[in-house]
Amino acid sequence: MARGHIFVGTHHKAGTVWMVSTFRQLAHDNGMGFAHLNKPERAWEISPKKADYLERHRQMFESRGARPGVFFDYHSAFPDLSDCKRERGARGLHLIRDPRDMLASAVRYHLRSQEAWLDEPDSRWGGMSFREKLASYAAYEDQLRFEIDTFMGWSIRNMAGFDDQGVFRTVRYEDLIVDRDMVLFHELLLWLGLEGMELVRGLRAYWRRSLFGGMGHALDRDDHPHVHDGAPTQWRSGLDDSALRVIEDALGDEIVSLGYPLS
Repeated sequence: MARGHIFVGTHHKAGTVWMVSTFRQLAHDNGMGFAHLNKPERAWEISPKKADYLERHRQMFESRGARPGVFFDYHSAFPDLSDCKRERGARGLHLIRDPRDMLASAVRYHLRSQEAWLDEPDSRWGGMSFREKLASYAAYEDQLRFEIDTFMGWSIRNMAGFDDQGVFRTVRYEDLIVDRDMVLFHELLLWLGLEGMELVRGLRAYWRRSLFGGMGHALDRDDHPHVHDGAPTQWRSGLDDSALRVIEDALGDEIVSLGYPLS
């Protein structure tokens, strides 16, 4: 019997590298197709052809048999999944994270990452790149404001306004990062429709790709700029009152709507 497809959505600095590596490995080990829906896109671009890209891969996966395909989007900008729901079935995970931790992580990451888009000259900033503009602010609060006014503000507002389409279950990064016994992830895999040895392989992929498992060696290494400290609610000790005011004045409604308390 054909099973419903699996969809996984994240946002920048909200477990993206962790989840894409986990679910790519899970799909590979279980003989499932894997489609990265951002492949036709550049950096923060949302491709108008994403729906066609998804549908082509869905048809390809379904031609191979009854196993589900796994579809990943690091902007959680999924097209309308009505046809997939009706014709095959669909279940998904939408990963969220406290916006204060996302912003603190973004400033740190954008100053040291080697992602090409960070160094592309941009006319909005007089030919400076995003990284150069960010680094030009002497005050940390101004760096946060710049992130909020550009890509991270966009990402956080999209996260708060996400349409689950009756498909997605919201999962907090803060709950997954402490899921060392993998009880929560096991529950999520069952909910996504995995069965038998698929569950074992899925848990193995999760362990291997987690900071509390096989990726613990990557903490704070220069060759792993995505990884600094996976602990939840770092903002409580890492952000002072001035920085928190900047964030909560701009994004307080989003923080509350996502279920996180204000400081």
